[in-house]
Amino acid sequence: MAGSSMDGLDLAHAVFEKKDEGWTYQLLKCETVEYSNKFYDLLKQSPTQNIDAQSRLDIAFGEWIAQSINDFKHDILSIDLLGVHGHTVVHDPQKKVSWQLGNGGSIAKATGIPTVTDFRSEDVKNGGQGAPLVPIGDFLLFKGYDACLNLGGIANISLKQKKTAWDICPCNQVLNFFAEKIGQPYDRDGLGARAGSFDENFYDKIVSLDYFSQMAPKSLANNFIDETILKGVDPLDGLHTYSKIISEQIQKELPDSINSQLLITGGGAFNVYLIDLIKDKLKGWTVSVPDEKMVSFKEALVFAFLALKRLKNEINTHSSVTGSSKDISSGVIHLP
Repeated sequence: MAGSSMDGLDLAHAVFEKKDEGWTYQLLKCETVEYSNKFYDLLKQSPTQNIDAQSRLDIAFGEWIAQSINDFKHDILSIDLLGVHGHTVVHDPQKKVSWQLGNGGSIAKATGIPTVTDFRSEDVKNGGQGAPLVPIGDFLLFKGYDACLNLGGIANISLKQKKTAWDICPCNQVLNFFAEKIGQPYDRDGLGARAGSFDENFYDKIVSLDYFSQMAPKSLANNFIDETILKGVDPLDGLHTYSKIISEQIQKELPDSINSQLLITGGGAFNVYLIDLIKDKLKGWTVSVPDEKMVSFKEALVFAFLALKRLKNEINTHSSVTGSSKDISSGVIHLP
């Protein structure tokens, strides 16, 4: 998984088994490979580059992913299949396009392992948002929870009973932007946010964006919030104010309940201040944050599961989630 928070490539070795009661999994070896400064800059700039530059980066990033996988798997006896999300360079469902960098053919060739990539395009072609994709894992792998919340670069929610899911708002993308302004890669434990003050002008600019009044299904591109809105805001005040915005948007999507169970994963689950805000907002919800491995590698686990479902030609994308015209077995299979 190469997520929108751009903190590196998450690698997870997963084993799946289908039993009478449904799918089970084991999450084994896990590792995050940080981007070099070169790749970080290239990926961040990729949406503004021409198609030739993007295509070259697609190949180069795929080769880097393959090398990272080869290094990771040296002590694993066998791997049947790779599921690779890649880095989203463009996501525009209205124009029926979603492209993730990380060439699947290059990965399959260099690793010698069948590889599934491009999980979003088929859904988008059928009128869907192509996102979020993790809900199939939420529905089938994580039993005992009524909802699953991912606090990644973008915050998204899955509601199990209704079999629906959608992107709520940018999350770590914005928090990390402000953290970098104070010389930190991220706001550890939300300490910066705690030290900041509420910026009403910044708050009003964000919450007035049209997306927050739209109904699901809906999804967000990586560059949804124009950074010009973020510039000129005191970084600590930005962290404080935007943390409140995240918690309020989550509250809007999770109405008061009785004895409902919420699982929170993604990098934002380590942000103590943000979690405290969310817990304070949600009435009747029991909030659970799992162990560090699951928090960090749940999305990588689920993309392995998506790949497995695609190889078996089983549904891995639900129209009730994405708004497409039909349920789909989505992803492109690349053979070595």
